[in-house]
Amino acid sequence: MNCIQTAIYAITPTAATVLAGGALPLATTARRITPRIELGSDSITTSVPGYYEVTATVTFTAAEAGDVTITAFQNGIAIPGLTATETITTPDTEVRTITLHGIVRVRCEPLALTLVNASEVAITTSNVSLSVIRID
Repeated sequence: MNCIQTAIYAITPTAATVLAGGALPLATTARRITPRIELGSDSITTSVPGYYEVTATVTFTAAEAGDVTITAFQNGIAIPGLTATETITTPDTEVRTITLHGIVRVRCEPLALTLVNASEVAITTSNVSLSVIRID
């Protein structure tokens, strides 16, 4: 049986405005196993090599109609497959949720994992959660 030795669950359960191209806020560490993985102002960091399962959920509205894309970035580079888009057709009234799920690899370079509003419209989040669990 494989026991989880490195994990973090970070949340922002309050409203936050995120401009187009901006990083989503991660305000609170809800759960953490080991001090080897940390929450920064807008990112989760670790220098422990291995494979990590990443799950993010973002609930939001937008003041403008359009496509809203949330993308996970590893050390400033978009992670292929860890991106999703929802369309807002009625501004300020539609509440949408995007979920991202995938696996990232940390080698010798430390991990800085960030969620970014990769769309051309600003959003207002009502809940952001990010779970990062080392799986090997």
